[in-house]
Amino acid sequence: DDADIVVVGVESPSGVDLLDLSHESWDAGIARARDAFFAMQEAARSIVARGNGGCLLVVVPVHALRTSRGCGSAAIVGSFLVTAAQVAAVELGAKGIRVNVLAVGPLEGEVDPRTAEAVPLGRLTLPGDVGAACVMLAGPAAGYLSGTVLAVDGGYAVTKAVGGSPFAGG
Repeated sequence: DDADIVVVGVESPSGVDLLDLSHESWDAGIARARDAFFAMQEAARSIVARGNGGCLLVVVPVHALRTSRGCGSAAIVGSFLVTAAQVAAVELGAKGIRVNVLAVGPLEGEVDPRTAEAVPLGRLTLPGDVGAACVMLAGPAAGYLSGTVLAVDGGYAVTKAVGGSPFAGG
């Protein structure tokens, strides 16, 4: 298969309550979302120009699906990209391009290790988990999936208590 596969992602903005979010932090988060959007757009243009179809994968923080205290900025940035990817799935499907989203859970080494206690599978997300999900969504078994949001989080998003992590202060 000569189809192109492109992965676009956004780094999760730093965790801070919205009341404490500075203009600089807000602008930085929005800039990351804008940059990821235009990277997705450029990749789509390139795939269309080659005419072989393809797959765009957009990686966002799991907070785009269900946020918690201190993760509002990540939720906003991620939600923007989820919506952009779903619009792209609608507009690019006829050109043979599938667009899907991976909502990535708390990454090992980037969050308090106790966060694993809030994950039904009992551990944090590993880079290999994300890679395996990318391979799956880009492969032939997912050939009819487009506009899908796949949580790669060990069940974290569907089980978090309202209000967020039990480790968050306040």
